Order: sequence, then structure tokens, then C-alpha cells
Amino acid sequence: MMNFSDYLKEVRQKGQHAFTLNQIMVDLKLSRSAAWSVVCRSSERGDIMSPAQGFYVIVPPENQLQGSIPAQELVPLLMNHLKVDYYVSLLSGAQYHGASHQKSGAFQIIVNKQIKHKLEFGQVKIEAIYKKSFESISTQDVAVKTGYLKVAAVELVVFDLLTYRNQSGGLNHIATVLSELIEAIDITKLIERAQKIKSTAWLQRLGYILEQIDSMDTEKTQKIIDALEYYLNSKMSGFIALASELPKAGHPRIKKWKIIVNTIIESDL
Repeated sequence: MMNFSDYLKEVRQKGQHAFTLNQIMVDLKLSRSAAWSVVCRSSERGDIMSPAQGFYVIVPPENQLQGSIPAQELVPLLMNHLKVDYYVSLLSGAQYHGASHQKSGAFQIIVNKQIKHKLEFGQVKIEAIYKKSFESISTQDVAVKTGYLKVAAVELVVFDLLTYRNQSGGLNHIATVLSELIEAIDITKLIERAQKIKSTAWLQRLGYILEQIDSMDTEKTQKIIDALEYYLNSKMSGFIALASELPKAGHPRIKKWKIIVNTIIESDL
């Protein structure tokens, strides 16, 4: 029988980074118990990891201290195995568009199926946030060692930040990220996203926040503010709270954005 270490080398030479227990049984002509024994020993050495039952990922020597390959390399493999559609967004997605100051403790992805078990492997943690519909999403493929990573377009990142505010670290974190994303935002695509989603609340909050922060490109920021004001004219209904989780009563109202200012925006930059 081929030495399992040699088998792992052969798998990598074929350009593969992962395999299943069934694949080992076929390739090495092993019983299930014998295959299980082989992968257990290899796992103990740190040569492989198992992010899902019966599924194994090869861990190169340079990643073995972390107990896993990097999240951006693991996600394409794992989501493909689980048959889950996903894209990288929120604070992790923002990093791919130039925002680097507000990092999340976990690699954040949006998924179209609920994943109930924790995605923590060694020092790598993946946060999978469920979204029912993946209609009208815009993503781009980013090359990684294990294939291609689906990353949200910057306009989708902005929408997700303002939709999943708690997972994004709160409004002050979001304000900081937005100040770094200004240069990457395409105003036309931002409005197109609003038209597809047919929701104004996130744009109302975006417009107000952009008026409260300093950015590296004040001219671009003002253009976005003007475009949002023009688009929202006559589309807003009632007033909404800037922070929906906080009380609304007794706080000032901004007619321009129909925002109840029930918290203070303070960018960390």
C-alpha cells in the first residue's frame, strides 16, 4: 500500500487540496475502518484537518501551527463540499476593497443555507451569516491557492454592513469602514442596487452617516450624498431610527434623510 504521506503529495501534485474518506477508500483500496485509522493518525500529526464529516483538507507545513489553512483558502473548498452558495462580505469583504482598520475576529461570509455547527478550526474562525435570497447579488472572483473566492462587490458590502449592523461591530465601526470605502464605490451601481432591493432604510442611514464622517475623498463623498438625496426624494415614507435597537422617543429628527438621531456617529479614524 502507498504510504499515506506519499498519497498526500500525489493529491497535491494533481492540484487538489482536499479529499473525502470515500476517495481514500477507493484510491488506496482500504476498508472504511482502515481509512479512518489512517486519517486519524495524519490528523494527529497536523498534516490534514477535517472541517466537515468525512471531508479532509491538506494542511501545508507553514500552516500547521495555526491548525488550518487560512480562511480565504478554506472557504471555497468547504462551501463547495457542503454545496452552499456564499460570498465574502461585511468587515471581511470590505478588506478586499481597501478598508483595513476594522477587522473582524472571524472571516465573515454570507450563505444561502443555515450552517448550525461552529466553523472554528485551530486559530481560524469563519462566521457564516444566513441570507434567504441571493437574488441580485454582485460578486467578483478573487484567486486564492485553493481556487477562487467569491467576494461581494463594494456596493453589496455597503448594503450588508448597514443591514447586518450587529455583525459589523455597530454603527461607529461601519462609519470607519465607509470612510475607507468611498473611493471604491461606484455611485451608479449603488443606486442600481437600491432599485433592485426596493428598500430605502439602508440608504437613509448611509446618507446621514456619510455627512457625519471625514473621508480621504471629500468630493467623492459629497457626490454620493447628492446622488442619494436625489434618489431618495419622494421615496422615503416614515422616519426611521438611526440605531433601530435603541429607543426613538425624545431624539432629534433629520428631515433630509427622515432619520431619528438616537445615537452619535463617531468614526474611529
